[in-house]
Amino acid sequence: MAGRAFMQLSAVLAFLASFLVLLVDIEAAVTVSVGPAQTVLKENTVVLQCTYSVTPAAQVDIITWSFTSSTESREVVTMLANTQSVFGTYENRASITEQASLRIENVGENDEGTYRCTVKVLSQGSADTKSVDLTVLVAASAPTIVSTVNSAARAGDDLTLTCRSDGGKPLPTLTWFNGTQPMDAGVGEPTTNEAARQVIRDLSLSPVTRFDDQANFVCKADQGYPDQLDVQTAEQVLDVQYPPVASISSNPNSSVKETNTLTLTCVVQSNPDPSQIRWLKVSGDSADVLQTGLTTTYVIPKINRSQNGTYRCEASNGVIPRDRESDGQATVNIDVYYAPKISSSFVQPFEVNFGSSLPAVTCEAEGNPTPNLQWVQVGSGRTFNNPLSFATMTYAEDGTFTCVAAALDFPKDTVNVTVNVIGRPDIIGDSPAAREFMEGKTAQIVCEIQAKPRPSRVEWFLLDSSDNRAIITTGGPYRILQENLPKGMKSILQINSMKPEHSGRYVCKATNTYGEDEQYFDVTLQAEDVVTTARGLYTDNGSDTTLVIIIVVVVLLLLLLLVGIGLMLAHKRGLLPCKGEPETGKGGRYVSYRDENVTNEFSIEMADKDKSPTAPLPSRVESSQYIPTPLVAASYEARLSGASFGEPRSPVGQDKPDGKKVNSPAFPEPTTEEPPVQGGYRDEDGLNNAELDLSSRKPASRRPIVDPKDTMDMDYPTLRQQTTSPYV
Repeated sequence: MAGRAFMQLSAVLAFLASFLVLLVDIEAAVTVSVGPAQTVLKENTVVLQCTYSVTPAAQVDIITWSFTSSTESREVVTMLANTQSVFGTYENRASITEQASLRIENVGENDEGTYRCTVKVLSQGSADTKSVDLTVLVAASAPTIVSTVNSAARAGDDLTLTCRSDGGKPLPTLTWFNGTQPMDAGVGEPTTNEAARQVIRDLSLSPVTRFDDQANFVCKADQGYPDQLDVQTAEQVLDVQYPPVASISSNPNSSVKETNTLTLTCVVQSNPDPSQIRWLKVSGDSADVLQTGLTTTYVIPKINRSQNGTYRCEASNGVIPRDRESDGQATVNIDVYYAPKISSSFVQPFEVNFGSSLPAVTCEAEGNPTPNLQWVQVGSGRTFNNPLSFATMTYAEDGTFTCVAAALDFPKDTVNVTVNVIGRPDIIGDSPAAREFMEGKTAQIVCEIQAKPRPSRVEWFLLDSSDNRAIITTGGPYRILQENLPKGMKSILQINSMKPEHSGRYVCKATNTYGEDEQYFDVTLQAEDVVTTARGLYTDNGSDTTLVIIIVVVVLLLLLLLVGIGLMLAHKRGLLPCKGEPETGKGGRYVSYRDENVTNEFSIEMADKDKSPTAPLPSRVESSQYIPTPLVAASYEARLSGASFGEPRSPVGQDKPDGKKVNSPAFPEPTTEEPPVQGGYRDEDGLNNAELDLSSRKPASRRPIVDPKDTMDMDYPTLRQQTTSPYV
C-alpha cells in the first residue's frame, strides 16, 4: 500500500515539475554517466556505476533503477528525497550507493540483463537515463576423463579418452594436452548441450604404442574469464603393457683386442618387467645358449679370436609381440682384433741374373684387422709394395728384403728374404765421363764397379786418335789402386804430376765369369785461374802480355793491403810481441810444423841431414806434400813456432833457409808429444776427408806421404795434409 502511494506521489510531482517548466523560461539540464558492463560470479556482489551532473546546480529529486531482460522488465529501486524503495526480488539485496550507483548482493542467474539508471530534477524539469549490462557467471564442475579401457591397455589396441564438463555458464572450452604440449592429432570436435550445460570432447589413440606408457594426458576446461573463473583440469596417466624391446651395449666396444675382457649388456624396455633373459651365440641358422636368467650382462674374460661372431639376447614378459620391433631380441657382432702373423714361408735365397726380372714374391699374413704388408730393403730403407717384384734386376736390388706386417698398434711381424743378384760387372756412372785436372797435380780417375762375383780382372786403357787401346799398368806416372766394396770394387787410376800428354780418353774395363763392362773417361787439363797465373808470374819472373802483368800487380797490391791491415790489427791487439825487420828475399819451401798449444803453422825447408845432435828430423819431401810458403812483406812482424815428433824427445832447431839460427824471444821453447798413428787428410779440392793408418811406420818417419804400405780409407786418394792436421 505504501509503495502504491509513493508511486502516486511521484506522478503528482512529475506533473508539477512539467507545469513549472512551462512557467519558467530558463535553460536547465541533468547528465547521467554509467560504468562499463559488468560480469559477476553467481552469489557474489556487484556494483553498477552511475553518476550525474546538473546544470545549473540544483537538487536531484528522483533516482530510479530498472531492469530489462529478454523475458521481462521490472523496477529495481527508486530513491526519492533520500528515501529508497526496493522492489520485488531485489528486496534486501539491492541499494543505491555512492552518488547513484546500484549495489546488488547475492547475485542470481535471473539478475542477468540490462539495467537503466534515471536521474530527474523536478525544479528544472530535466531528466536523463543511461543503461549498463550485467552478466552472471556460473562455475562449471571439474572436468572428468573416461577411458574406453577399464584396465591397462596393450600396445596395438585402440583407445579413446572422453573429457566432460557440466554446469558451466558460459560452457567451457575443452583442450587436450600430452603433458604440457597441446594436441591436435586424434582430438575430436567438442559436443555441447546448452540446455544441460554440458560439453564433451574425445581424444583417440589409435593404436596405443609403448611410447604412450606412463604418458600423462590432460584435459583443460576454460570458461574464458580467468580473473573470476579458474581453468580446471583432469589428468589420465596411461598404463600400456608391451613386450620387451631390447638392445645390446658392449664395453669397451664391439671391436675388442684379444685377451681383453668383454662385457655385453642387454638393455630392455618393457611393461611389465622381463621374466627371463637368455644369451646365445649365433652361428648361421643355429644358436648355442650361453646364459639364462634375469641377469642382463654377459661377461667374456680374456676373449680370443675363436669367440669372434654374433651374440644375441632374448627377453620375454608374457606380452605377445605384434611386430619384430617388439620381439624382445637384439644382436651384436663382436670383432676380435689380434696381432698380425706372417704365414708365408720362402725358399731362400733367391738367385737372379743381373738384368733379368724377379718373379713376384708374395707375403701373406693373418690378423684382424687385415694387416698392411710392405717390403723394406735392409740397409737402404727403400720400401716396396706387396708382392715384391722387379722388371729389371740391378745390383741395387741385391741384398735382404724384409716383409713387414702391421696392424693398429700391435707389434709388427717380419720375415726376411735374401735376393742374390749375379752377373756381369756394371760400372756406375755415365760414359763417357768428363774429368778435369790441374797441370802438375796428381790426377785420380775412379772406376766404381758393381758385380757378383767381383771382377777377376780390371784393366785400364788409353785410346789414341785412332781409338787403338794402349794398356796401362803401374809404373811411370801411372799407379793403379784397388779397393773392395760390399757389392763390387773400386779401381783408381792415379796419374802423378798431370801433363798435357796425359789428356785423352781412358777406358776402365771390368771382367768376371759372367761377362764384362767398360766405361770411358775423357780427361782434360783444367784452365789456370788468375791466382795460378799470378803465382806462375812470381815464380817465373815474367809474362808475355801487359794485361797479365797489370792483373798480377793489382792482385799483389790487394793481397799486401789485406796482409798489412791484418798485421796492424794484430799489432794493436798485442798479438805480435817481437819486433824487427825480417830479411827479404828469403822465400823457400818449408816442412810443416805445429806447436801443440799454437794453432799457427809454418814451414821450414829441411836438408837430408840431422839438425839436432840428439834426434833426427824428417827428410825433405816433395813440395806438393806441404802447405805453400807463406809470404811476409818487409817491415812487418813475423812469428813462427813449431814442434817435432819422434824419439827421443828433444827441442827442434829453428833455422832460416840460409842455415842461420833463429834466435828470437818470439819463439817459445817447443814442446813434444807422441806422434799420432792416424790422422785426417783432404783431397786437392778440400772436399773429401780421408784417413791414413801410419802404424806400420817408425815414429821418425810418420809423415804425410802416401805410401803403398799405408792403409787408406777415403773417397778420393789424392791427398794433401790438412792445415789443421795434428801431426806432420
